[in-house]
Amino acid sequence: MELFEKLEEMFSATAFAEAGEFDTAEQFLSGKEKVLLVLTGRETDVKSLKYALNIAKRTRAALEVLVTCDGGAAAELLELCAEKARRESLGLEVTRKTGCIRESIIRHARDRNDLVCVVIDSTDALDIDCSSDSQRLAGIWKKLGCPLALVTDKLELQGGSLE
Repeated sequence: MELFEKLEEMFSATAFAEAGEFDTAEQFLSGKEKVLLVLTGRETDVKSLKYALNIAKRTRAALEVLVTCDGGAAAELLELCAEKARRESLGLEVTRKTGCIRESIIRHARDRNDLVCVVIDSTDALDIDCSSDSQRLAGIWKKLGCPLALVTDKLELQGGSLE
């Protein structure tokens, strides 16, 4: 059964590629699992991107980007994400959210079983645009169903391991 499913995905990807829908074709060829990278507009997002790409390559997952910032920084980072994902033959999906980053991640990732992990630049980035009420959601990370990798000078993991 698994061989049949892989062949079906390859034929679907071929059909989309022949029709000029290369991004859709890539999604068929990339893994079903995804690494969620959260872009906050900070300089340290580049470190997070490198870490997320490394995890995606090792797990054969696609890269999903949750953009929580506006302006030129987001556009430059998205261009860099697209270039690196293309170079590594990884699928790429982009979603934009506004407001509290912590709440955006939780709403976007909750009840999903396709996420390998969520990667964001640091703990303090989680509180950007959040009210003091939403900062009480610290215990909800356990409900994500996947690890939360906080990329700083020292990598922190919350909510599980990467095994």
